[in-house]
Amino acid sequence: MKAFLSLTPAQIRQLARIAKDALPNESCAFLLGANDKVVKILPMRNIDESPVTFSIEPAELLHAYNLAENKGMEVIGIFHSHPASPWPSSTDMKFMEINPVIWLIYSTTESQLRAFVYNDDDDDDDIVKEIDIRIADAKA
Repeated sequence: MKAFLSLTPAQIRQLARIAKDALPNESCAFLLGANDKVVKILPMRNIDESPVTFSIEPAELLHAYNLAENKGMEVIGIFHSHPASPWPSSTDMKFMEINPVIWLIYSTTESQLRAFVYNDDDDDDDIVKEIDIRIADAKA
């Protein structure tokens, strides 16, 4: 299980801008990188055009995975926004199980960013675990 996610201040500002530009709907993006460090943010179109759900066109999903592979990276996270507190919804939790990457959620009402992973530890009752967001030096 991932312990943290590393983002630069510029990446955090970019994610907040993506979320605010999508209002009143949820926004979404893929986080490309290696290990726990985000290298590229790939904004996606929310085809649901909904303030409470998001979906990504299958062709865009394929493009994101192909781009990551071609650049020697991986899809290390999925970003989306909520018009409420930044906590995974029941729908998010279902998708987290089948997409076991970091889920980064930005609250457009609280201007807060939080990261989560699906917890597959059978000895732990929590379905998701919050992980740390570490601020990385842009030059690192």
